[in-house]
This record gives sequence, structure tokens and C-alpha cells, in this order.
Amino acid sequence: MNLLFLTPRLPYPPDRGDRLRAFHFLRQLAGEHQITLVSFVANEAERAFVPALQPYCAAVHLVEQSVWQSATAVLRHLHRPEPLQLRYYQSAAMRQLVDRLVATQPFDAAYVHLFRMAPYVAHHPQLYRIVDLTDVISREITLSLPYRPFLWRTIYRMEQPRIWRYEQQVVQQFEESWLISEADKVALTAVYPQANIHVIPNGVDTDQLKPLSRLRQPNSLLFVGHLGVFHNVDAVRFLVEEVLPLVQRHVPDCTLNIVGAGPTEDVERFGDHFGVKITGFVADLNGVLNETAVFVAPLRFSAGIQNKVLEAMAAGLPVVTTSNVNAGLKAAVGEEIFIADDPAQIASRIIELLRDQPLRERVGQAARQFVRQKYSWHHVSGRLAQIQAAMNNQNT
Repeated sequence: MNLLFLTPRLPYPPDRGDRLRAFHFLRQLAGEHQITLVSFVANEAERAFVPALQPYCAAVHLVEQSVWQSATAVLRHLHRPEPLQLRYYQSAAMRQLVDRLVATQPFDAAYVHLFRMAPYVAHHPQLYRIVDLTDVISREITLSLPYRPFLWRTIYRMEQPRIWRYEQQVVQQFEESWLISEADKVALTAVYPQANIHVIPNGVDTDQLKPLSRLRQPNSLLFVGHLGVFHNVDAVRFLVEEVLPLVQRHVPDCTLNIVGAGPTEDVERFGDHFGVKITGFVADLNGVLNETAVFVAPLRFSAGIQNKVLEAMAAGLPVVTTSNVNAGLKAAVGEEIFIADDPAQIASRIIELLRDQPLRERVGQAARQFVRQKYSWHHVSGRLAQIQAAMNNQNT
């Protein structure tokens, strides 16, 4: 299949959720399909990552749009009914590029990563158009509102209905839509039952992420996530200020390692707390996972499936997270994952695991087996093969 592949951010390095999903889809599909990648870059420096993507692409086309240009586009259209983040990625240069490529290349289908890129192929019905919504963003915004500062809460209250309307519009307009979790599919099909929505979960490379023979550090906790994303910043604050002190009352030498790219100043300040280390980005995540006793992900709001939790489970780590996170995962509580929502319950689950090594090993092994069986990047290959077979049948 000749595939046009559109992304709002260059899908490399795969250091955050959206880039991670797009990169692995690109890599997974490259062996069977001819891919033309079209992406925004924020500056000239990002072009240095193109060589890492070229082995998977027949061609790579970039449109540079600075943060200043994007912010200006948003301010000019505050009064419009479209989502602000749609305007953030508005570009005449991108539209001209996509139109030219579609007019001159025999594409069979277009994969659009996130609804922000949907307008660039919305007027090309000759293509089989796939929009990868990933998550129902409007749903995540609703969940996040109680935790946001007043100014951002006001902005997101305005943005949420705009996004919800546009999400419904896109699933009606495109030939099919993809989501990470069944819960988000239910939310969209409830208002538009005819929508052709497929659940394509994120995956984990279980050959790369696996338990090693090294000794794990006793009484050590680990949090992993992009540290510039609001739901992760909130989870870190919640963990450091409300959960960790309760754990340290019973396990005084308990330590917490916070790992991830782009830590904000607020996150950096948490390093002043006793037992807390802000590591930032690490290249060898498997090494960090295998030094740790328990993985913690107390996200109070999120949508879809958290890849950081899948990665920890793949490495054989017992995970303590929230019911909100497991709504997407659907792991067996108490067997493959531990679930708690308030600080005292979360601390209790952590303490239980820290004090019981056989329990940690049993839950970690079950978690790894769960991920191996349920979460693979091969799902996307299977869905594209089905689409191609349907196209071939129509042409015969």
C-alpha cells in the first residue's frame, strides 16, 4: 500500500506518548508498505533527526512552523468555534504540500496522527483516510479540570466542547478512526454509533524491556513519564507531597526516582524532598527499571493507555497505579497490577509490596505475561493488511 503518513510532530526521538506511537507505527508498517512521511518541525535543529526515520520512509517532507507562528495563529482565531489546538497547527505551507503530494503521488490511504492534522486530508475523499485520535482528548480534559490552575481551567472549559464537537465531526468524515482504549471507543460510539472505530493499542517491545538478573535496590520506587505534561506533573506532585511521606513513616529508607524528559521547574523542586531524585531523561530505560523494586503511576486523570505502565510491566516490575489508568489497561487487580486512588490506599499497596519480595516477583511475572499477550505493535500491521485486502477485493 502507498501510504501518506501525517504527524504534527516529527516522530523522533520517541520520548513522549504521541511520538512513541507514531514512530512504532512507522517502523512496523515500513516493511510492508511504501510510506511518505509529512510532518511539522518547530525549528531547524529537529531536522537532525530525519536520518533516523529515513530507513522507514520512501520520502520525508517537513514544514517548519515556529512556536511563535503557531501561537499567533491561535490568538487570531480565539473567537472561532474550532479547537485552539487545531489552529495551532494551521499552515498554508502544509496544506499546499499535502495537496501537491496527493495530486502527484498514487496514494492508496492517508494515516493522520491526531485530529490536529485532519484538515489537511479532509478534502481528499479519493484516499482511504484513517485518523488516529489516540485518545478522546475532550474526555481527558474533563477529567483534568478539577486539578488545573484557575487560568488554565478557564481556558480548557472553553476548549473542551470545541474539541468534543470536532472529534465527533472527524469520526463521521473519515473512513475510519483509531483509538488506544475501548473506554474511549465507547465514549464516541455512544454519540455516533455508525462510526467506524478500531481499537489499536500501543505496544511494548518485550525483547528490549525484560527482567535482568541484577539485584533490584530494596525499598526503591520509580516514576517514569514526560515531565512537561500536565497529568504527569500532577502525578509527581501528588506522589511526592501526599503519598511518599506516608510510605516513609513505615519504610524510612524508601527512595523515589523520577525519570523523564523535559522536567519543569516545579518538578525539579521536588528533588529537594527527602529520598527524591529527579533523574530526567535516560537512554537506557530497561536499566533503570531493573534497579527498582516497585513502579508507581498515581495519575489522577488520563485517557487511553499509559505506555510507561506497559513498559514497567514488560520489565517484570510490580505496578501500583490508579483505577483511572487501569480502566484502559484492564489488568487483573491484585494479580497483575495493584490499584488504589487515595494517598493512604496507594501508600498501603506500596508498603505491602516493599515488604514482600515473593509477592513483588509473583505480580511482576504476571504483569510481564499480561503485556506479552495483550499489547503488541503488530496490531497496526494487521489492521492495514485488512484494509489492503478490502481494497484489493473492490478492485477485482
